[in-house]
Amino acid sequence: MHNTLEGVRVLDFTQVLAGPYCTQQLALLGAEVIKVENRVGGDQARQTLPATDPDLEELGASPLFLAVNTGKRSLTLDLKHERAGEVVRRLAAGSDVLVENFKAGTMDRLGFGYGAMSAINPKLIYCAISGYGQTGPRASAAAYDAAIQAASGMMSVTGTPETGPVKTGHWTIDMTTATQACFAISASLFCRERTGQGDFLDLSMLDTAAGVMAPNLTMYSVNGTVPNLSGNRSQTGNPVADVYPASDGLVMIAAATQNQFLSLASLLDREELTTDPRFVTLTDRIANADELRVILSDAFSRESAAIWEDRLAEAGIPAARVSTIPQVWRENPQLTHRGVFQTVPRQDGAGEGHWPYVDVAFHGMRKVGRTPHPAPLLGEHTEEILAEAGFSPTEIGELRSQNVV
Repeated sequence: MHNTLEGVRVLDFTQVLAGPYCTQQLALLGAEVIKVENRVGGDQARQTLPATDPDLEELGASPLFLAVNTGKRSLTLDLKHERAGEVVRRLAAGSDVLVENFKAGTMDRLGFGYGAMSAINPKLIYCAISGYGQTGPRASAAAYDAAIQAASGMMSVTGTPETGPVKTGHWTIDMTTATQACFAISASLFCRERTGQGDFLDLSMLDTAAGVMAPNLTMYSVNGTVPNLSGNRSQTGNPVADVYPASDGLVMIAAATQNQFLSLASLLDREELTTDPRFVTLTDRIANADELRVILSDAFSRESAAIWEDRLAEAGIPAARVSTIPQVWRENPQLTHRGVFQTVPRQDGAGEGHWPYVDVAFHGMRKVGRTPHPAPLLGEHTEEILAEAGFSPTEIGELRSQNVV
């Protein structure tokens, strides 16, 4: 039984989130991922959101880095050094995929763009991830997740009239772009099996965000509808799709259909709501939303959010309590059952322990991945990677003494 991407070698020039999450997904599916990091400091994520444990911080094991680098090996390299090309060319010659997320044009200026790399390895699949894409008037602009949320219109539909536009509390665009990149790379690997040819993939965070916003953008294109800042309320105005206070927290309900509304009324022992002329149809409920919200708020306040989550599920009504991050990590039986949260053993300068990671989000009938090794220490595998690429011990010593690696 084989891992899905067994035998695929990925040369990873990415850092922070979008690129590293993409290559981590490939690693978890069995690919060999060689992470190329700056000699000094390494991936920016190693110093972002530093670990509270001083030993882990010294190792460059920030939570942000650990989240997106499990299963990789680390090689340090000064890409601006005149001898860096020797290393990159040898590695590219034996790789199937190269992924980078520098600003557009950076790899070309360093001599490691698609033209140079495909000349060495015509079968190479070269994936460039950037904020705005490799072409266009904004191609050279720097970008982070929050800026793309603003540029894509996402912030304009998130928030309330009181708060104004707000960004999401997680890195939506980074993680979605990474997933889109994995899809593109997988499709290109499949295409290469048919044609024998590599490809250049131009992944844009803004393009990805536009795809995420497709329902909102299409509603505007077709109906001229500009969404209001509705907070937790449904953009349809349906009061039965909203967040309500329970006795100990909040519960999100999404009773979008007529049958779900009828089931909700029965569950609350308020069948009279189904014949009340204010609430009979969805149009009626939207027109009298404030009155129905008062009734629902009173009903839901009588039990805990966890109890309502179970009761609503049994009634076939989409709903969930609003969970905190600790509750998701420690107390979600569904995620535990699915094996989403995993750990990998680590023994290093900080002592023995386990480092966490979040596994791929699907299961297959065949084994789709492998048990990975932990996120690497900076330069942990430099010598073994160079040796595998054909560098002699003498050459490796020269590269080290000249501060190339």
